[in-house]
Amino acid sequence: MVSTQITIPGYQVKEIIYDGSKTLVYRAIREQDSLRVVIKLLKNPYPSFSELVQFRNQYTIAKNLDFQGIIQTYSLETYQNGYILVMEDFGGISLKDYFTHNNLQITLLQEFLPIAVSLCDTLDFLYHQKIIHKDIKPANILINPETKQVKLIDFSIASLLPRETESLKNPQVLEGTLSYISPEQTGRMNRVIDYRTDFYSLGVTFYELLTGQLPFQSADLMELIHSHIAKMPAVLGNREEIPPVLSDIVMKLMAKNAEDRYQSALGLKHDLEKCLEQITEIGEINDFEIGKRDICDRFLIPEKLYGREKEVEQLLAAFARVSQGDSELMLIAGFSGIGKTVVVNEVHKPIVKQRGYFIKGKFDQFNRNIPFSAFVQAFRDLMGQLLAETDAQIQQWKSKIIQALGNDGQVIIDVIPELARIIGQQPPAIELSGTAAQNRFNLLFQNFLQLFTSKEHPLVIFLDDLQWADLASLKLIQLLISETNQGYLLLIGAYRDNEVSPAHPLIMTLDGISNAGAIVNTLTLQPLSQLHLNQLVVETLKCAENLAFPLSQLIYRKTQGNPFFVTQFLKSLHEDELIIFNWQEGCWECDIAQINQQTLTSDVVEFMVFQLQKLPELTQQVLKLAACIGNSFDLNTLAIVCQLSVVETAASLWKALQSDFILPQSAVYKFYQDAEEQTQLTISNKHSLMPLAYHHTAKYKFLHDRIQQAAYSLILEANRQKTHLQIGRLLLQSIPPAKQGEQIFDIVNQLNIGRVLIDDIQERNQLAQLNLIAGTKAKAATAYTAAVEYSLIGLELLDEDSWKKQYQLTLELHVLVAESAYLSGNFEQMQHFTAIILQNAKTLLDKVSIYEIQITACIMQSKQIEGIQIARSILQQLGINFPEQPTPLDIQQGLQQVVDNLQGKSIAELVHLPIMTNPENIAAMKILMRVLPAAFQSDPVMVPLITFAMVQLSIKYGNTPVSAYGYSLYGLLLCGAFSDINAGCEFGKLALGILSKFNSSELKAKILTVVNAHIAHWQQHIKDTLTPAIEGYSTGLETGDLEYAGYCAYIYPVHSFWLGKELEILEKDFSIYVDSLKKIKQQVAFYWSSIYYQTVFNLQGKSENIYKLIGTAYDEEAMLITHQKANDLYTINHLFVNKLFISYLFDDYDQALKNSEMTEQSLGGVTGLVVVPLFYFYDSLVRLALYSRVPLSEQQAIIEKVQNNQEKMAVWANHAPMNYLHKFNLVNAEKYRVLDRKYEAGDWYDRAISLAKTNGYSQEEALANELAAKFYLDWEKETVAAGYMQQAYYCYSRWGAKAKTNDLEKRYPQLLKPILQQRRIHPNPWETISTIVFRKTSSSAHSSTASTSNISEILDFTSVLKAAQTISSSIELDQLLTSLTKIILENSGAKKSVLILPQEDTWKIRAITSINSQMQIQTLLEQKLLDTCQDVPQKIINYVTNTQQTIVIDNCQTDIPGLISEYILTHQPKSILCTPIINQGNLVGILYLENQLTNGVFTQERLQVINLLSSQAAISLENARLYQKVQQALEDLQQVQLQIVQSEKMSALGNLVAGVAHEMNNPLGFISASLTQAKPTIADISEHLKLYQATLPNPTEEIIDHATEIDLDYIQEDLPKMMDAMVMACDRLKNISTSLRIFSRADKDYKVPFNIHEGINSTILILKHRLKANEQRPAIEVVTDYGNLPQVECFPGQLNQVFMNILANAIDALEEANNGRSFAEIKANPNQITIKTSLEGKHVKISIADNALGMSAEVKDKIFEHLFTTKAVGKGTGLGLAIARQIVVDKHSGLLECNSSLGKGTEFIIQIPIASLNES
Repeated sequence: MVSTQITIPGYQVKEIIYDGSKTLVYRAIREQDSLRVVIKLLKNPYPSFSELVQFRNQYTIAKNLDFQGIIQTYSLETYQNGYILVMEDFGGISLKDYFTHNNLQITLLQEFLPIAVSLCDTLDFLYHQKIIHKDIKPANILINPETKQVKLIDFSIASLLPRETESLKNPQVLEGTLSYISPEQTGRMNRVIDYRTDFYSLGVTFYELLTGQLPFQSADLMELIHSHIAKMPAVLGNREEIPPVLSDIVMKLMAKNAEDRYQSALGLKHDLEKCLEQITEIGEINDFEIGKRDICDRFLIPEKLYGREKEVEQLLAAFARVSQGDSELMLIAGFSGIGKTVVVNEVHKPIVKQRGYFIKGKFDQFNRNIPFSAFVQAFRDLMGQLLAETDAQIQQWKSKIIQALGNDGQVIIDVIPELARIIGQQPPAIELSGTAAQNRFNLLFQNFLQLFTSKEHPLVIFLDDLQWADLASLKLIQLLISETNQGYLLLIGAYRDNEVSPAHPLIMTLDGISNAGAIVNTLTLQPLSQLHLNQLVVETLKCAENLAFPLSQLIYRKTQGNPFFVTQFLKSLHEDELIIFNWQEGCWECDIAQINQQTLTSDVVEFMVFQLQKLPELTQQVLKLAACIGNSFDLNTLAIVCQLSVVETAASLWKALQSDFILPQSAVYKFYQDAEEQTQLTISNKHSLMPLAYHHTAKYKFLHDRIQQAAYSLILEANRQKTHLQIGRLLLQSIPPAKQGEQIFDIVNQLNIGRVLIDDIQERNQLAQLNLIAGTKAKAATAYTAAVEYSLIGLELLDEDSWKKQYQLTLELHVLVAESAYLSGNFEQMQHFTAIILQNAKTLLDKVSIYEIQITACIMQSKQIEGIQIARSILQQLGINFPEQPTPLDIQQGLQQVVDNLQGKSIAELVHLPIMTNPENIAAMKILMRVLPAAFQSDPVMVPLITFAMVQLSIKYGNTPVSAYGYSLYGLLLCGAFSDINAGCEFGKLALGILSKFNSSELKAKILTVVNAHIAHWQQHIKDTLTPAIEGYSTGLETGDLEYAGYCAYIYPVHSFWLGKELEILEKDFSIYVDSLKKIKQQVAFYWSSIYYQTVFNLQGKSENIYKLIGTAYDEEAMLITHQKANDLYTINHLFVNKLFISYLFDDYDQALKNSEMTEQSLGGVTGLVVVPLFYFYDSLVRLALYSRVPLSEQQAIIEKVQNNQEKMAVWANHAPMNYLHKFNLVNAEKYRVLDRKYEAGDWYDRAISLAKTNGYSQEEALANELAAKFYLDWEKETVAAGYMQQAYYCYSRWGAKAKTNDLEKRYPQLLKPILQQRRIHPNPWETISTIVFRKTSSSAHSSTASTSNISEILDFTSVLKAAQTISSSIELDQLLTSLTKIILENSGAKKSVLILPQEDTWKIRAITSINSQMQIQTLLEQKLLDTCQDVPQKIINYVTNTQQTIVIDNCQTDIPGLISEYILTHQPKSILCTPIINQGNLVGILYLENQLTNGVFTQERLQVINLLSSQAAISLENARLYQKVQQALEDLQQVQLQIVQSEKMSALGNLVAGVAHEMNNPLGFISASLTQAKPTIADISEHLKLYQATLPNPTEEIIDHATEIDLDYIQEDLPKMMDAMVMACDRLKNISTSLRIFSRADKDYKVPFNIHEGINSTILILKHRLKANEQRPAIEVVTDYGNLPQVECFPGQLNQVFMNILANAIDALEEANNGRSFAEIKANPNQITIKTSLEGKHVKISIADNALGMSAEVKDKIFEHLFTTKAVGKGTGLGLAIARQIVVDKHSGLLECNSSLGKGTEFIIQIPIASLNES
């Protein structure tokens, strides 16, 4: 035990006995009576509310349990921020510790069985107290090791209710311990929890005690839950030490269904005692029948499903389909109480297995106006499940959700507030109006939902009581099922089919879903049959069927087999003691006669009213008010409306909880179980826990709608409105204004029911205002029908003269109802209210929003002309007038007015105009933008006038976000209609600038559409429009602007098509965007894209008729009529420009001309689009193609038409040469062709080809090459024509136009011969060639025919192309040989592949690849002469070498004499192929293949593959040879360079150093000689001076003064020392000079003996200045450890250079390592270079090591490479170590190695032979 210092007032804490993750347990002594106690407290200093609830619950339950098998609880006391629980201390330890710490064998049954029997007594006591423990496990069972007394502890999650319903929760927050939890306690078994849950946990406990391990073990929580639900543990009887009968007892306890377990603790105790008795008496346990005394006196109605097997099976099958990726709607229909919810809950079990999510919501009959109420409940449930996951998982969810919702997360939060707990509050979303808001919400919700629907996690949403669903929810259901392809979603809806008619909104919605082609499955539940009802009674009463039948008949007559009514009826019979348990007989009995005498109603609601009336009066009163709130209600709200405290309200609900009329929705209700204790604790605790409880309010729901209905009917009908009104008033008063918005629907719905009782005008106005708030919130949530209802009620509450007294409120309510009516499709209602507004509105601005609604409604109803008239009317009032019948002159004048207004202003400066502030001008801009779609569709002449008005308003009065749209349209007109491309493009840029300035994302899709579809391509490359198009598409989806999102979705793939993007990729792009357009219902853009999609299919050869756009994507014959009826010029133009393109491309010029004329007729619908110049391009080409066929009289007209077209094209090419110049050039080429100006034509063709290639237009590059080829073919220059045609073929191939390449093959086989010939294919492996065609000969007994076959029909060309690319990518010879023989082996069917190559006039076997006995491919690269090799048939190879012909031999039979050699006779290969490898007419190799097992392997098709690969091999072999030569040349060059550098460097250095040494030596010799002479002279003088001093003892004052002045004594003493120092300095200079001479000694051309140590020392001396200390660091220490070395035969100067390089690098490394270190830090760990030498055999070894940072393995591998350096620019050449290695290895036959790792320094090791190798 561990002592502790914790202090608890009133207690002496002795020791800690448990330290868990959440709680601490101490032994202590209570000071007041010295009682030994155990104190349990929370470990968290700031405990959560749920932890506090558990402590209170444990005390509330345990304090009244006076039983020897349960730990006694003394008190619950407040401590710091929580509680302490004080309990008895009987010296117990946990059962788990008891057996673990004492090393006892639990299999000693005499030890186990008494404990088990004791636990049975405890569970029996709990059973009679109606307490469920819910957490039985060894850790919660204590035993006194001495007395063996056993006690149960920890009632923290126990329940005082006889039954509990566990909801589906995240495994992290399930109540209980997962390893011991019962199946029903997981919330996934469709069963309630009762006392039998403890029997299961007890079974798991017994299992663990008996075996030493748990029955189910997994770190995966869901897997553990699934095991409890569906898996059986290993049977205990398999163990010898455990008797079978004991195993049976444990297995019965652990039965999955509670009905199959023991039903009483006494029945279990009886069987265990029998085991104990046997083992005590006879030492073993014999088999006996268990459960014979298992009798239960509690009235339990089985929860099995009777008669629902088929429905459950269908439901589970639906979930299985959904788990495979489907989406499905499954409806459960039936009367109230028929068991719809119970059947649905059966899907819980497979959901666990699939790790899916199950969420549910319920619509409420009293709250039908609350938008998406059931969806909100369901996703609130889902958010709760997510919040129970780990922080890391929650963070992942947060990232995913934010990514899916983008900047509009708040839109979903407004509907599902709980989402904010995961992703936080988001920025307010942009306020959108009309359908944009609906579109945005729909797409956001789909994106949000898609996060939770995946293969790993299928989603099941259960929506109950659909008959009460609001229209917004029904539309959302329709969207999710019929209009999206969500996948992995099962939407289950339950409804009462007897309460809906064919005209009910639900049925109409379901019809719409079915009509859309979605699958709707309906399960209609019928009442229980008499047979099934009798089975229920039999299993309830545990009696024979014949005995139960009379009672079953009576129940059936009363209930008509309604399961809910049946169970309530049986329950009431028991409560009324009409069914009783006879203890003497041990069975249930009832008196049928007495039951028949009872006056029992057959109406379930009346019946339930009678049952409710048995409750206490206060409970009834509270339930009445709860029923008014709804099916679900929370304690705080209920307390408000009951005008009671929360504690009192909870207490009044207790009887209803015990009677199963209401169900708790969480464990919070337990906080209020003991009202008296709660009050005392609240008073005594200075930190009251009630505020915390308020934020974790208890939630309840009625068991069934019929109970809610019954409780509601307890209110007299005359009092119901008054009751609702009172509830509403209380809520309004009690909820703070800041919080009222969150509960606005709850408040308003209550007040609205009682609104007729409100007389006070102020209160009525207040309620009208609240309805406005509720309606606005409903509209924002796209619940438009609810918004209409709220606004109509608001208007009803106002006085008749409210337009005068409450003008603003009246106006806002009218506008709300008008807009909501139009959004819900009720145009008649919208017209009614807009008329009222226009009649009563005071100002013109108040009418503007109504006019906007009217205009939009007209467009939605296809009344465009009426919409334009409305716009004219309001605009006239705003000062903007349009002519009734606009003429071209009006348009010209309008344009001129804009031009005049722009005088003196540059277009670019307009972005800086002030912001428009005048409300009338802003209103005019909105109206102008609103009416534009109507003008586009029905009165195109109005479009420029509207555009001019928008631009003029902006120029005069400033910019608004709408200005960007006006500017973009003006740019469109300038580019497309008025040919002012420069100005038009400037206005396009201006529009983008305004868009960016105002950040108006709601207009972004519109403006990006106009700019990129109609403007940008006139000056920018088309490819520059692709990214903005995707951006516009995404933004349009986010803002709900689906129309323009659709346009952007069309722009991207269509512009990609005209740009020449590969058709295979385009097919995928179109598939994505066409599906998206269909999904978001953008029919027009869908048509446009589908036309191009079909064109792609036609070009790929995936259509029956190349000239007709009929196929899987589009059908021109069916759709053209539709387009013409709608006068849809836009779509008609796209259709015919594609047909023009196709017919011209495939040479049907007559049809092309007709298509061109149709295209020209519809040009007015495509102003400014990229198809306009494309039309003129192809129109010119078609007419020039027909030139030679028409009479001379018509030829001039063609030239003139083409010239007119070219004038336009020249302008466009001038502004955007990257898009249009090559088109202009190609038409010029064709024009010169027909005019027979051949040389000009040829030049223009080349120009067109070059520009098309440069700018990436591959299809037009192909076309230009094709036309050039035709031109030269007509000129009879076939060789030139072939080159162009082959290039055209490859361009079309890269584009993916299979139909076109096939067409060229048929038309021009002679020009494509190199491509089409059977035996030689030379593809460029870097190009995608999808239509390579071979010639093949088909022979039979009857005929021989020639045919063409596409390579894709012969083999998997993709794999062959990859193989060719692999071969071509190999440039190193050995790698190439290995790859080549392996790839050919894999692709040819051979089992052996041999490559023979020429080398110096002889043929050598270079590679043999074969399949070994382990079926693995192996390659040998040994070089063998062909003449001596026994692995190949030499004769066959010689024959192929000499003839350069391919040989194929099957079954060793050939007509060519002399080929069957000894090799063939010996090895008997079944199939042989030998083929030459030829490059540019030269034989570069021979390939030999064989298969010893199968004949006929080398078919014609495989031969084609081999030819293809051999062709590439020929090129690659030549490349590899060239690479080898280049590598050798490079290596030689580097060696020469190194030698030159080394030589020059050493020469220069040697000269320099030698010069220095020489210059030093001359003066040094003079100084040294002078010192030698001066030293004895000075000594003599000194001696002479001493004699003077001795002989003249009395010198004169002058002498004395002078001696003092010059300090004669010091001079005499110091001068000899100075001389010695000068001599030493000279010696040092001599040493330096010697070292310099040693270092720089010029090497001879032969090696000389040299003292290595001298060389090292001289190098150190030269580097002395770098080793010295400086301001940044101490001196670098050089440690030498020299061995006894002999002189070495070497080049001394070169070795000195090696030492210099290595030592200098070491110094550099040390200085780099010092970066960031202080002087003191370096001094503490000094820089050091260690030099060691030693004798290693016949070599000397020199080691030079530093203690710097070392280097990585990657750097170490490169340091000796030529030019590699890690130093900064200018500080290293990358030559030093390369030269050093060359000196040591090449010059001295030595070894230079580097040992280094990061952080451990670097060591260079040099090994030099003592004597030269020649001498050795």
